[in-house]
Amino acid sequence: MSFLEAYRLELEALSPVHVGTGELYPAYAYVPDKEAKQVHLLDPGALLLLLPEERRRQYLEKVAQGPKAAQDILRNLYQEGQLPKEALLRTVGASPAFFKTLEEATEEAALEWRPLPQSPLGPYLPGSSVKGALRTAWLFWTLLQRGEVVEFREGRWTFRKPTLKDEETLIRAPKSPDLRANQTFEATVLGYMGGRGPDLYRDPFRAVRVSDSGPGEGFLNRIGVFHPKKDTKGLLPLAETFRKGSRFALSFRYHKGLSAYGDRGVAGPIPPEELKKALREYYGRVAEWEKRFAEDHGLKRALEVYGELEERLKDPEVFPIRVGFGSGRLALRLALLLPEDHPEAQEPKTRKTAGASNPQDGYPLGWMVGRLELKGADKP
Repeated sequence: MSFLEAYRLELEALSPVHVGTGELYPAYAYVPDKEAKQVHLLDPGALLLLLPEERRRQYLEKVAQGPKAAQDILRNLYQEGQLPKEALLRTVGASPAFFKTLEEATEEAALEWRPLPQSPLGPYLPGSSVKGALRTAWLFWTLLQRGEVVEFREGRWTFRKPTLKDEETLIRAPKSPDLRANQTFEATVLGYMGGRGPDLYRDPFRAVRVSDSGPGEGFLNRIGVFHPKKDTKGLLPLAETFRKGSRFALSFRYHKGLSAYGDRGVAGPIPPEELKKALREYYGRVAEWEKRFAEDHGLKRALEVYGELEERLKDPEVFPIRVGFGSGRLALRLALLLPEDHPEAQEPKTRKTAGASNPQDGYPLGWMVGRLELKGADKP
């Protein structure tokens, strides 16, 4: 038996993808160039050191007045050739919707935008984000294969046989689960719950390693918030995304032998072939649910994505996956297995989209298709 199996994980974005870092670029740290369809990112500290005294004073005065004023002074400095090259960090392409958002923003708008994770070579897709999406699908699949209801009673999760009353419900959760309830849920379902709490050493996903991707191309986008009954055009989230059609290659390594060591290994195997089935089943159902919403509200770009996803899944080796910001609770919280009256199972009131001034015209975020190709197996 091979101890370690190495795969090539190929992913392709069917819609814009954003993975957050917790960072924000404020309005005084970038200058848009609409004609070139680019945005130049600046180091404000270096800029202050390099600007002539009078220009430095003007810059600080405008920054103090607010984001719109900061953008105005930076645009003027750029057009006059007064921005020192040494203060430039990198240049990123941007969508027309991004520029239109800057132009039409009110004085109160923050005009901050969220970057992608960065390496010295450029933005990349973190393996941890991909692994989290794999884990959600595997949790769903494990419950589906077991066919029992996992129920939270008296402070702990237990399994029981379903009744007619349960119908398709396989999770009976607290109305507002806390962090411990969420952690012990995963430990119970995946079999690594110990006497004193989750035994992370036994977590089956300890046998799975997913590398970060190589560098990709970032693209600045307007993130829209679509609400079927409210005008949300005034909401101005901005973020760097990977473009629709971006491709990524990651290393997927499965430590197969760890599931064969009894109490000294992980709680159970995660065969890659079975994992592909889990991804097709889970994210396929999520896409169907979202497609119905898109049909009801005329979200044409979203329907394009779901239509392309259906075509790509005709290949049995291809699987869907949802990664990053805007994936929504349908994809992240196993809402498909909760009772209909549970708060987390309710249809979301909004959808996040990307790349359009009108949120209804944007693409849904985070949809990708993938393949796993065996590269070979290393022997112990």
